[in-house]
Amino acid sequence: MHEATFSDRKSPFSPEEHATYAEIVTLHRPMRDALLVPMFSKGVAQLELDRSEIPALDEVNARLAKLTGWQGVFVRGLEDGAGFYSLLRDKKFPIGHFVRDRRDLNYTPAPDVVHDLYGHIPFHTDAAYGDYCQRYGTLACEFLDDPTRLRRLERFFWFTNEFGLVETPQGRRIFGAGIASSLGECRYALSAEPEVLPFDVERICEQEFRIDQMQPRLFVMQSIDQLYGSFGKLEAVVRA
Repeated sequence: MHEATFSDRKSPFSPEEHATYAEIVTLHRPMRDALLVPMFSKGVAQLELDRSEIPALDEVNARLAKLTGWQGVFVRGLEDGAGFYSLLRDKKFPIGHFVRDRRDLNYTPAPDVVHDLYGHIPFHTDAAYGDYCQRYGTLACEFLDDPTRLRRLERFFWFTNEFGLVETPQGRRIFGAGIASSLGECRYALSAEPEVLPFDVERICEQEFRIDQMQPRLFVMQSIDQLYGSFGKLEAVVRA
């Protein structure tokens, strides 16, 4: 979650931050086609995110707007649910305006440019994905004063959009942006280490998680359409 949007032009990134971004993208490059769903690599190419420096957000947004109407917005720090979900409702995605410490490329204490711009934004080049996220944000905005129901939605987003897996004709692939943006999570998620359970809306909505460790339990969808088609069930579970 994030708060307080502001312009990227007022606060440029440092040479070290640009170098860290470039290093992560370079190390991640061979993983894309082998480990992630095809829409991710397609989105990275369409938005020209595979670069030796952090792309200018206005340039990324110009390309993204033509594809799906979505926009990325720079934000400071962690925000409450109201800010995050209202942005999704308005077809915007928050981007933390910092880059993780180069001493630990696998970890960031809060969502950074690598996680948000490189990890999430490529998925928003896909119209069906973007439409689903907008519906999700709209639904979540109904429960901002209901922490129990909002937590169900948070868990569902975590184990799908952030840490979901999906079966494809080429084999099991990474779907969640939280995995996609982490070199360590990419290797771990498709290893024999985590427990992988079948996609189940009710179980996911009740599955707690921690943000400070590799995810010991993941869920796998039979297809991306299974996620999109589950929205009615999700709404029913949340409202129950």
